Amino acid sequence: MTQFYQALLRDGGQRLGPRLRRTFAAWAGVADDGSPRLERAAGRGRAVLADDGVCGRYLLDAPAPGGRLRTTATWAAAPDPAKSWVRVTVEGDADEPPAQAPGFVAPFLATGRATDGAVPVEAGPHLVGPEEVKELTAWLADPDRGVPVIVLTADRTEPGLVTACADHLAAALAGVAVVARLYDTRTQDDLNAWLGPDLSVFGGGLRTYLPGVRPGEETYAMRHQPRGGGAIRDHGVRALGVVVEGVADLSVHRPLPTDVRQTEPRVARVLAGTLAPGDLHAPPPSPAAMAVPRQPRPQRAAPPAQAPAPEPPAAPAPAPTEPAPPPVAPAPPPEAAPAVVETPAAAEGLADRIAERLADHLDDSVLEALVDMARGGDSETTALIKTMSAHLDALTRAVEASGLLGPHGRGHGLERLQEQYDQLESDYVELQEHERKAQDRVRWLEGRLAEHADPVYGVQTDLDGHWEAESLMDVVQRARRRLRRLDLPDTLDTEVSRLDVMYPRQRRRWTGKAWDALLALDAYAEARAEDRFTGGFYDWCARPLPGAPVITPAMVSMKESDSVSGNPKYHRARVFRVPAQIDPSGRVFMPSHIKLQAVGSPAPRMHFLDDAGGATGKIWIGYLGDHLPNTRTN
Repeated sequence: MTQFYQALLRDGGQRLGPRLRRTFAAWAGVADDGSPRLERAAGRGRAVLADDGVCGRYLLDAPAPGGRLRTTATWAAAPDPAKSWVRVTVEGDADEPPAQAPGFVAPFLATGRATDGAVPVEAGPHLVGPEEVKELTAWLADPDRGVPVIVLTADRTEPGLVTACADHLAAALAGVAVVARLYDTRTQDDLNAWLGPDLSVFGGGLRTYLPGVRPGEETYAMRHQPRGGGAIRDHGVRALGVVVEGVADLSVHRPLPTDVRQTEPRVARVLAGTLAPGDLHAPPPSPAAMAVPRQPRPQRAAPPAQAPAPEPPAAPAPAPTEPAPPPVAPAPPPEAAPAVVETPAAAEGLADRIAERLADHLDDSVLEALVDMARGGDSETTALIKTMSAHLDALTRAVEASGLLGPHGRGHGLERLQEQYDQLESDYVELQEHERKAQDRVRWLEGRLAEHADPVYGVQTDLDGHWEAESLMDVVQRARRRLRRLDLPDTLDTEVSRLDVMYPRQRRRWTGKAWDALLALDAYAEARAEDRFTGGFYDWCARPLPGAPVITPAMVSMKESDSVSGNPKYHRARVFRVPAQIDPSGRVFMPSHIKLQAVGSPAPRMHFLDDAGGATGKIWIGYLGDHLPNTRTN
């Protein structure tokens, strides 16, 4: 599914959950009875309201032109009320997605005093006069601000149009932007005196100020996009479409704070009763605590005991003269038994029976694998986790195709399975992040031991500030700034951003692997260029220098199959640009690649050229995106 909107709000007011639930239910048209979990279905739409004293999640899944849209509002109360948060997302596969906030966001904002963590985010536009200019400039300069600030200037010829535009922007971008309307030209002059000529706004126009405004120090002032007053006067509110779409797209890529990223996966477990509400903000749980407890296995009835065969008599006795009983037909084998037609009552328990059957097959070795993975992991552990995910996928498809659930239970059973799958995927991503932190710590310790031969266990390091990306574009941008032995061209951005937008749920699974791979490539290239290592990148991952960053060799492939390399179509798809120092034509075939996901769809790949020991001393990244075409994907 594609994500179209994301708002992250801080709200320290009283009764956060009830306020959000009331506005969400009114917008979704649900008659709310206040129960801890309420499900309502109307036509092809479905609404779920579930909450606890400390957290909640409200969902509306409804049809849209060309597909469906799912709107989700999740909240959690923090020990410090000022850090309590609400996250609202809209995702789906609609042909014409709405480029605006869901209708309940503005009414919810009107019930309290929400912020983005730094500046107030209100339901309507702010009217800024000469007395409020200092407050507006403080918002613009705040380094912790996460949402854009849209400033509209006064227009003496059409003051009503500016007011209408401000109201429209505040409603469409509720929760993801601050809208400020300047009262008069004096206010405009005072603001522009602080902004400077490169960042000024005037003439009835508007400007969208992104986070990080630095008057007099901006290297590219046009990143704060202006919209001229002439276009607004000519086209009215229609001229604001590009502003709304741009800000909504920015909201999707806004990184989540660490506390939200760690707490949100636990909300579902609290609501399901598998995690105590008091553990919502506890330190990261162990894999054993994250495991879903099993239902007790039903006792199977023992087969009836058969009477022992009588001993044969010494002499045969004459058979009695009675009519022979009719022959008894043999019982059909189990696989030949007629199919049982599920009634609606029986279908209600089908999901539970499926879960029990799945638990029988996925035994305690899965839990042991999760524990092992948190301690360091290996390829066998990863294979076990992927097997579990694949089995759940196959089971979901089999249930859908079988038709056993019938019209009454089909949707309910499949959605329960989908919710369980989503929770498993979220837990898996959390485990991956903990595993990466542990591996970074181990590499640091190994490097210190190799350098000093001193025991350094227990020493605090900067790994406590372990960086975690929210998107692949974050990874690419950070690599361009920090990894000097890598070259990542701008041509990567199209496919990278496509993965971010089209697969918002899976992207966090890939970001850690992508960053680890780029770190390993950079460290390898530096070691090769300085003659501290001989061999290729695969050798580096198999036998690295002490403490050096690596990835598992199973992720690395230094060549393509003959069916790909020998096919002109597939060969051309893997030809990427390089400098003339490497090849006079400026393009070479790059078969070497790193698998960010081994199987499935999508299965992202990073293709690269190793010139660490050559003329440039660098690794050239040619492609980062979904699996390129081959005999299986074509």
